[in-house]
Amino acid sequence: MTFFDASSWRETEPGRTTALLCSLALIWMTSPPAACAQARWEIDVNASRIQYDTLASLNAPSLSSMVEWQSPSFLARLNGGITGFEGAGWSTQGRADVAGWLSPSDGLGLLRLEVAGTGAASRHSSGFDSFLTRGDARVHLAGRRVGGWGGMGVAAAKSSFDTESVTGIVPTAGLWAQSGPLRATLSYAHTSVAGERYPETNLVLASSRGPVDVTAYGGFRRSTLESSTYDQEWLGGSAAVWVNSNVALVLSGGRYASDVLQGLPGGDFVSLGIRLTPRRSRPISRMEVAPIVFSSERARSGGISLRVPGAERVEIAGDWNDWQLEPLVRDASGDWLVPPGLGPGVYRFNLRVDGERWIVPDGVPEVEGGYGDRVGLLIISEG
Repeated sequence: MTFFDASSWRETEPGRTTALLCSLALIWMTSPPAACAQARWEIDVNASRIQYDTLASLNAPSLSSMVEWQSPSFLARLNGGITGFEGAGWSTQGRADVAGWLSPSDGLGLLRLEVAGTGAASRHSSGFDSFLTRGDARVHLAGRRVGGWGGMGVAAAKSSFDTESVTGIVPTAGLWAQSGPLRATLSYAHTSVAGERYPETNLVLASSRGPVDVTAYGGFRRSTLESSTYDQEWLGGSAAVWVNSNVALVLSGGRYASDVLQGLPGGDFVSLGIRLTPRRSRPISRMEVAPIVFSSERARSGGISLRVPGAERVEIAGDWNDWQLEPLVRDASGDWLVPPGLGPGVYRFNLRVDGERWIVPDGVPEVEGGYGDRVGLLIISEG
């Protein structure tokens, strides 16, 4: 089970759905409408060697695409792909994720409520279909460096193996911590399906330093089936080495778990590919952002600068401009200049980095925004 799962998706022809998702992803990437021009997208071309638990090793070239829209209180992601198997046909896959966050009270700034959904479907050229829907509600307690969550999910899945859908109840809990560029996430899920239980634990480590993004994962599941138990372990990782901000070489490998809801087998794999994107996406550490200087003279003259290392584009939105994004320009040192003309007062604002990451700089007081997000206070004094 992954941490970000859920939905209310229903589709009687998964093959059409997955093909449509892949086509839509490619259309959005090549010609996004103006309203979503800031969507982030990637295309991966991979050559893989896969050994499923139920089959011999296969060579498998694949083409996949991803489009993502993100704001401080909303995330939507669309994935689609097609994979060919040496001597074993081909398959299409598609997935749509959406999540929204809110805070029940300005006085409970650490508390967030999340509602999330996922719909996924796949089809093999042999006629095998599978689909998954899931809905989750979670409560988060999030600080600047650490946080945790707990919640409940309900999932339904169906495949050509079964004539009826399978429904599961999935309580979840987790912890995360961030130190500089390193982020660690530990999650627990306890799936119950028709009296059978599948408790599992997952650990994910992610880091971005220089031209290299690295992710490592591991997990353990104990399947309790009537009078017997069965343990399953998995471990793997990936590394993306960026040639420039648009092209990366991606190497990944390891073992992944079976899908207990859809009845899909686990397996081992190694993959080498190329990732294409209009701009690199990577975590931005809050410690990399310099504090704002709150001087009225500098504010009027446009002398407030922000340091955001590695950013190619920075935009600012605040209550002085009805939260409309304004692009910032660099000064001679490479820092980003806040638009001039702000008078004395207290302003709420956010920064968007490279069109995808919303941040509040370190050293700036934070308050609860109107949608459960955190916004910064820009305080400009008299004189």
